[in-house]
Amino acid sequence: MAAKKILIVLTSVDKYPDGSPTGWYAPEAIHPYNRFKAAGHEVTFASISGTATCDPSSLPGDEECVSFKADPSLWAMTEKQVKVDEVDATDFDAVLFAGGFGTMWDYPSSEASQALIRSMYEAGKVVSAVCHGPIVFGNVKLSDGSDLVAGKQVTGFTNGEENAVQKYEVVSAPSGPGSCEDVLNAKGATFVDGGVFQPNVVVAGQLITGQNPPSAGPLADAINKALAN
Repeated sequence: MAAKKILIVLTSVDKYPDGSPTGWYAPEAIHPYNRFKAAGHEVTFASISGTATCDPSSLPGDEECVSFKADPSLWAMTEKQVKVDEVDATDFDAVLFAGGFGTMWDYPSSEASQALIRSMYEAGKVVSAVCHGPIVFGNVKLSDGSDLVAGKQVTGFTNGEENAVQKYEVVSAPSGPGSCEDVLNAKGATFVDGGVFQPNVVVAGQLITGQNPPSAGPLADAINKALAN
């Protein structure tokens, strides 16, 4: 398989509305990064503002995360990145929006992310997200004015999972944009719940979504498979 270029996007938000720490969730970027690199692909990190902070609750994480963080050159890529509004969609074959609770407060309002997704999707490229990352698709409209997710199966962090970690009210309006499940269903998607904290990846053509942290590695495998076709 010829090497492809993949963009991993991280949230730039590092605090909940109450000031407590959050950010991007370690395995949701690191596990895919490792699988993409193992497949021979080039990987670039981006974020909304150009800087990102890892959610401390996701560290030290498993062996993969510990090893990644211990390499200064790798970890530096997750701290300072190209801004999404500086990304040229033609440079990449796939994009993955990693999760973490921080995403809820910058992904939905990022017009640059919406434009990037629209451009890549309409060019026949893979657009993907994991856990809270799929909230980014809620405001994406295609050039014909239709909602990207309308009529498609998707997944993301479920209401059951939000309730399990006692964050449903936090991500719901007025504090947040609404949960992934509520927002995507409202946009006409068919939301697929694979069970609380169970791996679940949904492939709807070029649109590929993963439900939660355990889904990050399998999601990357699905992306690699799509890029090989």
